[in-house]
Amino acid sequence: MLSKRKIKNTFPLDFYGEDGSWRFIIRAEHPGEVLDAMYWRAYVSCHRKEFDLLHVAIDKFNYKYNYSSSDVSNLHYGSGGSPLRVNMMGGPIVPISAILAQVAAKCLDSDKKTTQSGVVFQERS
Repeated sequence: MLSKRKIKNTFPLDFYGEDGSWRFIIRAEHPGEVLDAMYWRAYVSCHRKEFDLLHVAIDKFNYKYNYSSSDVSNLHYGSGGSPLRVNMMGGPIVPISAILAQVAAKCLDSDKKTTQSGVVFQERS
């Protein structure tokens, strides 16, 4: 007898990244984008200032950030060392296709600048 189990659709698949207390999501829409999303999530976490994720975001998400006793220098409103929970708003959700388009545009722009400056690199044969 055949089983009539429903196949679960797991896409879109979100990969959460962070830089300090700032968080973001890179979204893979289909299986071919999963590896790219994992790579760029790690890269953007380390080089966040190179990317403008807020302007290419398709949505945003809210999250909670717990300030613990180790974060005392950042926040002085906790009562007696107890953790303070802060609702953070506006973490961007960015599709991986938007990041790849942004990177491709940067590459094309740098190629145009190279050819306009008159410097041409030739391969050795």
